[in-house]
Amino acid sequence: MKKPTSTSTVYGAISVVNAIATGKGSTLGISLKVKAKITLEPGFTGISKNFANDRLVNKIIRTIIPNKILNNNFISISLTSDIPAGWGLKSSSAVSNAISLACYKLIKEDIYDKAVLNTAVNSSLWAKVSVTGAFDDACACYFGGINLTDNHYKKLIKREPINNDLWVIIFLPNGIYRGDIMKLKFHKELFNHAFKLAIKGDYWRAMNLNGILINSILYNNYEPLLCAIENNCLAVSYSGNGPAIAAVVYKDNIENLKTSLQNFNGKLIVSQVNNFKAFVE
Repeated sequence: MKKPTSTSTVYGAISVVNAIATGKGSTLGISLKVKAKITLEPGFTGISKNFANDRLVNKIIRTIIPNKILNNNFISISLTSDIPAGWGLKSSSAVSNAISLACYKLIKEDIYDKAVLNTAVNSSLWAKVSVTGAFDDACACYFGGINLTDNHYKKLIKREPINNDLWVIIFLPNGIYRGDIMKLKFHKELFNHAFKLAIKGDYWRAMNLNGILINSILYNNYEPLLCAIENNCLAVSYSGNGPAIAAVVYKDNIENLKTSLQNFNGKLIVSQVNNFKAFVE
């Protein structure tokens, strides 16, 4: 007898405007992805997984899957990911979305996007893997494209596809110290201005302003950002709270910017932007 199984695919994202200062953020989907496979094995109990973060995973599972199933099945979770963890590239949001989506598929034919996202976001808050719940991150990972959200109210304000000809060069710097992220809240007006630019569709100006603000407050490491701007990227910013730096470029400028950024101490990742929605099988 075939064991009940579901496999979800969710994508990564980068920041356009950081949400910590105002509760409102903007994010852009990228093609790095996470896959979560969940299998139920009747007759046993327990949860097995090939990754850490017990609190987050257990909260999602116990929120979605009824006790009568949990008490009569062994749950096996296998996760594969292209997204480096701990760099601000929304790996936690992608993972929580992927597990939430796969869990809902096991118990329901009709899956509601809002339920998947709310479970992932609320569980992230409960497990303290996010300051705001990262609804902006969750939306970009789940829907793709550009997303603007009010994280406090879990409201999707605006979403639209992005030009598929765009790519993102991600720089993972070595030996960079990050300041206190709560200091971002002292600069609400400036982050609110960046968000207003994004609302108007001026995404690259908003992202550049976000990059300057994050760098000034948390890092004081201007050289990679200036290098990206001087090599004709559309926009460059720290993603999330960093330390990853993401530069948006057209395809024909990828090699030029990669060559320039290789002068700095760190690792480069190249990803196309993503407009595809998460899916489950």
